[in-house]
Amino acid sequence: MVHPVQSVIESLYAAGRCPRLHVNAAFEGVVCPDFIREQWQERLIIDLDPSYPLDLTFEADGLAADLSFGGYVTRCTFPYGAVYVVADRSTGRGIVLDQNMPESVKRARSNKTALSALSTSKPTLQPVAPEPVPAAPAPVASSAPSPTPSASNADDEQVKKRRAGFRVIDGGNS
Repeated sequence: MVHPVQSVIESLYAAGRCPRLHVNAAFEGVVCPDFIREQWQERLIIDLDPSYPLDLTFEADGLAADLSFGGYVTRCTFPYGAVYVVADRSTGRGIVLDQNMPESVKRARSNKTALSALSTSKPTLQPVAPEPVPAAPAPVASSAPSPTPSASNADDEQVKKRRAGFRVIDGGNS
């Protein structure tokens, strides 16, 4: 029987796609460089780029491949229990193996989903009773001087100085 991880990887390769794995590097039986395990722990993402000589092999309990981490090539082994997502690198479509997903990743995903739901929910409109319009106040004599043309010019100068501080950045091809 073919494991679902192997099946999805092979399907993506057959379609000319690049499989992306999300791996729990802290899972028992994972073989990878220690600095990778320490840095990524339960959130290691690996692209099984078909253009790279991976020497990818599938066993009954996991997969192995020659992977390069910052130019350092090593033979890595991943039990199927360590792999919790297999997806197409360019589209993100694939499978999620919830039973393999570490609790910390599940919590982070549920928090992200909750935040996403909050940000995408539409505000509800409710009728508001009209507020009585206050009567216009009677004019009050003011002892403050009215703005003079020179004060207005000073405001214009301030505005010009602030605008001069902005730079227009032209994106595009260099």
